[in-house]
Amino acid sequence: MTRLHYFKGRGRAETTRWMLAINQIEFENVAIETPQDLADLRASGKLPFDQMPLLEISGLNLSQSTAMIRYLARLGDLYGDSDTDAVWCDMIAGAVADFAEASMQAAFQATDNIAKAALCTRFSKFGPRFEARLASNGTGFCVGAGLTFADVVLVEALSSYLDWCPDILADTPKLDALYKRVIAEPGIANYLTSAQQLPIAGDQYVIDVASVLQRALPAHMPDPGRFVRAQA
Repeated sequence: MTRLHYFKGRGRAETTRWMLAINQIEFENVAIETPQDLADLRASGKLPFDQMPLLEISGLNLSQSTAMIRYLARLGDLYGDSDTDAVWCDMIAGAVADFAEASMQAAFQATDNIAKAALCTRFSKFGPRFEARLASNGTGFCVGAGLTFADVVLVEALSSYLDWCPDILADTPKLDALYKRVIAEPGIANYLTSAQQLPIAGDQYVIDVASVLQRALPAHMPDPGRFVRAQA
């Protein structure tokens, strides 16, 4: 059984979940909910770099989200049809990683308005460039003539933006069309309507992460040092 170990939330594991879904690979979410859960995972020897998420698949213990995504892209033949396609996939995925950082941090912001402002600022930089790439490629996809993992990771990132800013694709029709196309893919559509997809991150997710890592909460939250004191 394929197993994905991470905090009880989407976070940096969510793109891997989408890549498993597009490949229609059944998997188990293994939630790391306490410091002891993390200690046990570390003691198992399965974390090559002492970092999560961890993907157990086909006898492998995979760390680093970018490596997991590319492994699953190769597994599903989602790397395009040429070396040029492959390098474009990698470039777009790298840009998406930078683009997605604002949505990763949204739940940690002091207010929803601050989070939304940061998302809008980041989208104003990257959105037109992704739209231009789709226009120049001319097929409705980011790379080549068909679906690649570049499309999947981009749409996953866009879905996080849409959770906070539902109208953010109003002025980028090609991005909007790509989003609708990818979420209609059978594996993705099944995942998005399943219990496997965890809720959008909120305060409880922020608290859970701090509790597991025994680190301080954001300064705007009550008693931000509560878990640091527990560690002392």
